[in-house]
Parts: sequence; structure tokens; C-alpha cells
Amino acid sequence: MGLFATKPPVSREEFDWLLACFAWLRTVVDDADLRQELVLPDHSLLMAAQTGPELFGAVRGLMQMSDWPCRLEMLDDAFEPGDARIQLEGSSACGTFSVEQGEAVIRYSASMLRNPDALAATFAHELCHYLLMEAGDPPGGPDLMEHATDCAAAFLGFGVLLANSARQFEQWTDGEWQGWRASTAGYLSEQSLVTATALFARLHGHNAKMAEAGLKPYLRSDMRKAVKAVAREHDDLDRTLRSIDLADWQHT
Repeated sequence: MGLFATKPPVSREEFDWLLACFAWLRTVVDDADLRQELVLPDHSLLMAAQTGPELFGAVRGLMQMSDWPCRLEMLDDAFEPGDARIQLEGSSACGTFSVEQGEAVIRYSASMLRNPDALAATFAHELCHYLLMEAGDPPGGPDLMEHATDCAAAFLGFGVLLANSARQFEQWTDGEWQGWRASTAGYLSEQSLVTATALFARLHGHNAKMAEAGLKPYLRSDMRKAVKAVAREHDDLDRTLRSIDLADWQHT
């Protein structure tokens, strides 16, 4: 490896975990004959959705989970600005997945309707909880299940949407109060999601430039770094994934 070779935008440990997670996900989802679609913000099915249920239906279809029985519920909520000029909401769960009396239920925040792309990413994440419900522990053990669920959404083509919605910074106003609020969603960092998207594009032969163009501008250089690192180190990504011994990642 050259001294000045492009490095991925994540640490070596995180890069190796993403590879292991992709290898693990292949034991859950048989993608040998599946060329999963790269889902970008301007995808026609997402753009056509006018309501939360319609958007949910579009995401389910793209994930090939339309026939998985599931109930969708919207939760009413209201933003209370308080008296802070800048509100840091921290890592937030924008949706939930549960099984109640044998029925799968996904709930989402009504405020998410203001940001359809982030809502689509939320639906993809929660549906991946459904997908992984009986998959066992991911590489690194049960504490990384939420991170693996984010990775699963990228593995199924939604990495761009997840990366774009991982951090939000927006202005709010409420009568006499106004200011800015920052929030984070999901569990993997923006850079990890971008790297997972680069792995996805390499694995399925997608044009990484299209994924790059769909990302927020400040994430595009990270995408270029990830693409170069993946191509340099794992030219035959399929073979790399098949060579990973998941026993090395068992939690002890």
C-alpha cells in the first residue's frame, strides 16, 4: 500500500467492521442473484408519495418487503422551543419497531413528515429491524445491533438517504422565540454510512458517481475517498466478503 494512498473516511477498525457486517448480512439476505437498487433522494417512487403511508409503501417495495405484514402508526408530537437559542437534541429515535401480540408495528414521528427523505431513511431502518429480528447477533455482539441495522439499510440501497439525514441543522420560530436546532438520527456516523454506500455500490456494480451526486455537498469528498479505498483494497469485494471468518467477530 502506497504511503500516500487514499484512506477511507473512517478508522481502520470501523472499516473492517463494515466489511464484516456486510459479510454477516449476506447470511441473512441472499443477494447472490440480487442487484439491489441504489435509492437516491429523487427516486420516482419516493417523489410520488404524498402521505406517510404512501412513502412507507414505496420504501417497502424498494426493500422487497411489501408482502411482510406490518402495521404503520403515526405519533403526534410537538416541538417545544423553550428558551434556548440553539437546541441540541442529541441522537434521536425518529421511529420505532415492535412486535405486539404477534403483529409487527412501526411507528414514526409526525414531525418527520416535514422531511420526506429523512422519513424514508427512518422507514428503511425500522424495516431492517423487522428483517433482522431473528438474525442473531451482528459482528461485535448485541451492543452493535442498532449500528448493524443502519448498515443493513445501506446494504439494501438506502445509504445515501441515511447519510443525508444523519445530521440536521435547521432554524425554528415560535412567536417571540426563534433560533436554531441541531439533531442527529441513527447510529452510524455520516462517514460510516458513506463508506457503507461505497461498499454497496462496489458490490452491486452501481455508478458511485450517482451516489456521490445524491449526497449532501460536504459528504461528497468522503464518498470519493471511500470509493478509492474500497477499489484499491478490495477490487473483488465479493471474494473479500466470502473470505471473512465471522467467528473472528463473535462477541466474548
